[in-house]
Amino acid sequence: MRQMKQFAMVLSVLILTGIFSNQATAQPNMEEGQIAVNAGFTYGFTIEEPGLRVGATYFLSEDMRVGADVTYWFVDSHGGVDFTYLEFNGNFHYLFHKEDDLVIYGIGALGVHYADVSSPEMNGWGGGSYSDTELGLGIGGGVEYNLGGFSIFAEPKLFLTGFDQLKFNVGARFYL
Repeated sequence: MRQMKQFAMVLSVLILTGIFSNQATAQPNMEEGQIAVNAGFTYGFTIEEPGLRVGATYFLSEDMRVGADVTYWFVDSHGGVDFTYLEFNGNFHYLFHKEDDLVIYGIGALGVHYADVSSPEMNGWGGGSYSDTELGLGIGGGVEYNLGGFSIFAEPKLFLTGFDQLKFNVGARFYL
């Protein structure tokens, strides 16, 4: 959990930087060519663990954007066995509603999900490592609220393949 506390501190600094940055705008343009970066937390309901998520989006038009994100899951080691779970996702957002600083959007996602389990040799039993990589296909939705210079968002997303789980993302998006 120390990693989560460190990330929360970094995210807080980024939010404050976004608020006081002279590059921050009161209202993002949300038009073709607009770029945003984001960071936040996620929770996976199947693996029952939190994760750290960072990403970026690019507007194709005022109603459509594409993006990519990386999620590192904070899976604890158990009995000397180490776990590593990572997600690399490409996302498509269709913006259904954009009024009064509120944005509501649908999400389609395609990702590569990676898992690694490794254990040291213990009591004469050989240690080893096992890893697996799967293609993930997901759907979801999102709500974003502009706070002047940055937005906060929440996104439930269901992966039908790959890690096969429902996850919930929250974070902040900074428009450049």
